[in-house]
Amino acid sequence: MKFNLTTKQSSKISITPQLQNAIKLLQYSAIEINQEIQNIFESNPLIEKEDACEEYEENSCEEHYSHYKDNPLPNNDNVISTSEVIEKTTSEEDSLKKHLIWQIDLLNISNKDKGIAEAIIDYTNEDGYLIKKIFEIYDDVYSSSEISVDELIAIQHLLQNLDPIGSCCEDIKESLLVQLNNDKAEDYIKSKAFVVISEFFEEYVNKEFNKIEKDLGLDKEEIQKIDMLIKTQNPRPGSAFINKKQSDYIIPDVKISRENSKWVVKLNKLISPKITINKNYINLSEKNISDNDKVYLKNNLQEAKLFIKNIDYRNNTLIKISNSIFEKQIDFFNKGVEEIKPMNLKEIALSIDVHESTVSRLTNGKYMETPYGIFELKYFFSSSLSNNLGDDLSSKSIKEKIKKIINAENKNKPFSDDKIAYILQNQGINIARRTVAKYRESLNLESSSKRKTK
Repeated sequence: MKFNLTTKQSSKISITPQLQNAIKLLQYSAIEINQEIQNIFESNPLIEKEDACEEYEENSCEEHYSHYKDNPLPNNDNVISTSEVIEKTTSEEDSLKKHLIWQIDLLNISNKDKGIAEAIIDYTNEDGYLIKKIFEIYDDVYSSSEISVDELIAIQHLLQNLDPIGSCCEDIKESLLVQLNNDKAEDYIKSKAFVVISEFFEEYVNKEFNKIEKDLGLDKEEIQKIDMLIKTQNPRPGSAFINKKQSDYIIPDVKISRENSKWVVKLNKLISPKITINKNYINLSEKNISDNDKVYLKNNLQEAKLFIKNIDYRNNTLIKISNSIFEKQIDFFNKGVEEIKPMNLKEIALSIDVHESTVSRLTNGKYMETPYGIFELKYFFSSSLSNNLGDDLSSKSIKEKIKKIINAENKNKPFSDDKIAYILQNQGINIARRTVAKYRESLNLESSSKRKTK
């Protein structure tokens, strides 16, 4: 029986707020994390938020506390301090497609495979699903080429396992299967959940649990665990990027600076202050209080512990990633942007022993303050080109060189892309004219004819 994605079916397997919080905290931006902490601080009496002044900023405590008022960002430009390092900027809006292409560019795959990946991504909607079946995409794009449909399917599988996991699938059922396959849940429950989605999907969305239990020989507790696991998956993998517009202000999550001749990496405690559990409320549970009050305290204590655990994991992993980036990009911090090195997600993931998708989530929308400005953590990841000595150069380093060449050119006789390629080749960088054009366009720099001063 053919199954089509509908709003009704999607809503039946939506993620509960509690489970959604555990998943999304990793990808929350600075403002979102700050607001999430404020929300639980106001709703859960067992949560304490320490607003102590930190060395990260030089301002008075009054300004620190004002950060947590109803409006997370000051409306008056005059009260935005330099030490808050809030940089007013206009930045291009991120999207699911750009996020997927960014990851593809970092993979060690052929240009042909990257081209296939980009073609598939072009057919992906904002929810993360393909708008056509993979065979139809093949007919549209590659039917008269030497590329086989099997190659297309192989690249589709690669895309499905990038962040967000489960995107580039044909429907919600396929996406859930991919997500379950990547989940680190107990093997037995995961395997049964996989069977439920693959063979009893309609029964599941219609909540016909008795039939599923009977056919698979499950008990009530097992079906509850399976249901809970399925609900932790995302029915709309691209949802994190829908209507995600860049704020006028960028607040760094991490700061790397030189203090007393030593480099220091630290989190912005103004964004994610230390939160603890109020011991006074815990002690109440040991006193003579009503059963309802005991249940209330127990539920809030569980919520508080889970939230603190998730926040700590996010912050600890973020600082590990930042330290690893610093170690691999030490030349950037010592000498400047031109010295940035090629680096991919796998390198960082291996160095801190996490999955690549975790690195991708935590580098997307998170910013680092450096001596050279504020950069999104994604900025430090780039593909490479080789110079005449066989050394790998970051594409971002080469872009910076192109920008310098154009800034220094005679505006009456601006350099063509061929000329820029020639200049770079004389510097030992093997680069084609079309690559120069691609990098120039990514920097929003016009062609030589449009740069010419009349």
